[in-house]
Amino acid sequence: MDFGDCINQIHAQMREQGIDLLLGFHDGGHFIEKPNAVMVLSGFKSIGHAMVILPCDGKGTLVVSPPWDAERARECAAPIQVVGAEDVVNTLADYLAPAKILPARIGTAGLVSMPWPVEDRVTALLRGEARPMERAVFAGAGRKTAEQISKARKAVEIAERGYEHLLRMARPGVREDELAMELKSYMKTLGAEDNFLMLCAGAHNRAVQPSSGRRLEPGDVILAEITPSYRGQMAQICRTAVIGSASASLKSGYELVVESMKRGIARAVEGAAMAEVCRAIDAVLEAKGYGEFCHPPHIRRRGHGLGFGSNVPGDVSLENATRLEPDMFLVIHPNQYLPETGYLLCGEPVLITAGAPEILSERTAWLAEIEI
Repeated sequence: MDFGDCINQIHAQMREQGIDLLLGFHDGGHFIEKPNAVMVLSGFKSIGHAMVILPCDGKGTLVVSPPWDAERARECAAPIQVVGAEDVVNTLADYLAPAKILPARIGTAGLVSMPWPVEDRVTALLRGEARPMERAVFAGAGRKTAEQISKARKAVEIAERGYEHLLRMARPGVREDELAMELKSYMKTLGAEDNFLMLCAGAHNRAVQPSSGRRLEPGDVILAEITPSYRGQMAQICRTAVIGSASASLKSGYELVVESMKRGIARAVEGAAMAEVCRAIDAVLEAKGYGEFCHPPHIRRRGHGLGFGSNVPGDVSLENATRLEPDMFLVIHPNQYLPETGYLLCGEPVLITAGAPEILSERTAWLAEIEI
């Protein structure tokens, strides 16, 4: 599937629902679980308020702010007209004035994530009659295009090289936040324009969390959830390392968590529900007596979809009945608390295919031991 196929699917949904015009919005703030209608409809990752105006029978127009970012948009976006604007709502008003499209035949996606003053002005402009079309925009975008998959592979490569750098830099006395900043900076030199990073350490971690000013110590278990974005496409790896030699219980605990991950990945085949992937992971841990730690407050999910455009297929959780389709992209990570060892991370980026799931990482999770 390519970008044109994705737009054709959305056009078909528009015709089916009687929508003449689709408006996609984004506020320029990017977060790992925040879908982005502008990226779906244009392939562009904005730095400010942005909007795509898509007629049901033609190519769209990408409106970006600040105006000077239009030059970058013309280089990075899919084939689409680009307009720079100080205010996207004023541009929309100018577009609609001569168009004479009934508000009831206009659909929106991403409007609810805009700042309230913007949402209020757009709602007033459309007289409150526009129809939300988040499902039509984001559901189809769950299947990645060939270009997005290529970018995902690059993002995985950056994540793995970043982790290798972390292992070189992590030593007793280094602060967690220093290590996190060094890792982010290094991955930018590799091409990452963004990075959702969770990195912490301790002798017995209760969870993975943002970095603090705590200094690393011998025997610390380092948890790293590394999620770089390459040209708008995210990928994630989850890794665990120990400063010094790992204890026997840490080694055996990590082997168990990795085995549960492998079972989950093996179940991630075309047609399987996300809940089935979660159950495959849980079953390995439950068989060893860790059933109570397979549910909140110890664990919330076993992975999730990846991409700023759309996070479909959603969470790897027992409540998610979404069925996997070829070209969906997600991370599968047991990320399990064990009372003997504390929290442990392992997770791989997985591409769903018509056959076996493809792990995009070059080397799957292992318990790294950092010499001191």
